[in-house]
Amino acid sequence: MIDGTYQVEIDAPLGRKTGLVVIRTDGSAAIADIDAPFIGKQRIEGRADGDSFTAEGTFKLKLVGKVSYALDGQVIGDELHISIDSSKGSFELTGARI
Repeated sequence: MIDGTYQVEIDAPLGRKTGLVVIRTDGSAAIADIDAPFIGKQRIEGRADGDSFTAEGTFKLKLVGKVSYALDGQVIGDELHISIDSSKGSFELTGARI
């Protein structure tokens, strides 16, 4: 089950920073509300398949503008791993269910 609230860490230019990710599923649909440094507050809508989920699209970042992304996430037990490949670089978020 991937539904839950996760405290995550992301490598930022000034060191590792923490944030939150809330994931909920409805059938094969997955919605992730991300609140993390650099990424900001974003709502990601994608597809769930077992303990993993994917999404792609665009979002806006202050001072950067539109960012295109492809996201892959997986929950193993209570651990969350998200990889984001974007038009502004690649990011990894890792965390645990709280």
